[in-house]
Amino acid sequence: MKRDLLAIQAVRAMDDIDKTINLFSERLREWYSIHFPELDKLIEDHEEYATIVSRFGDRGFLTIDSLKELGFNEQRINRILDAAKKSIGADISEDDLSAMRMIANTILDLYNIRRNLNNYLEGVMKEVAPNVTALVGPALGARLLSIAGSLDELAKMPASTIQVLGAEKALFRALRSGGRPPKHGIIFQYPAIHTSPRWQRGKIARALAAKLAIAARVDAFSGRFIGDQLNEQLKKRIDEIKEKFAQHHHHHHHH
Repeated sequence: MKRDLLAIQAVRAMDDIDKTINLFSERLREWYSIHFPELDKLIEDHEEYATIVSRFGDRGFLTIDSLKELGFNEQRINRILDAAKKSIGADISEDDLSAMRMIANTILDLYNIRRNLNNYLEGVMKEVAPNVTALVGPALGARLLSIAGSLDELAKMPASTIQVLGAEKALFRALRSGGRPPKHGIIFQYPAIHTSPRWQRGKIARALAAKLAIAARVDAFSGRFIGDQLNEQLKKRIDEIKEKFAQHHHHHHHH
């Protein structure tokens, strides 16, 4: 039994949970806004928002101490309490609140399931694909497996394919319209890529994809751990790119 398929299902479940959390959170914010509309703008984080609805319900029950317990700083606590005092929202009953609370509690449960799945995924990925995981972490590693279909499929792919995995739509668009092909797919989530200036991204993506191709093959066929060397080499390559292409040069190369 190849456990890579279990990792793929776990990361797909995590993505489903993220969509569901967003869906339910939009609903909860709209619903609870009948009672306390000002809170929506004050609290960006969905988990914090659901926690407040679940724990306090009525905006009149919010206190300095209880909000401190949730880890808010003085400044935010004062903004929230001030908004609660001056709120233009309607008064609602215990029954109304307990209906909203069911949604809030479901959101909080989903966050816990997501954390547990993330821990589980880390264990499975370190066992199934230790080298890929060493390069990009368990979640991004599992997403690459998910798009490829399995570890064996990923191991068969050339670096150039791995580089644009997950960007199929952009790739087809480019082929149809003769536009520029994408420089990266899902590996854009790798921090060194999305935090770098735009003109370095394609080069870093190529370097990462080259290492991932090696990592996937070693994971699929030998089981040796070379993750530390791969990371070391990649870091050196990225430093070179950052040095060599520190400034953006405005001449575009036409192939």
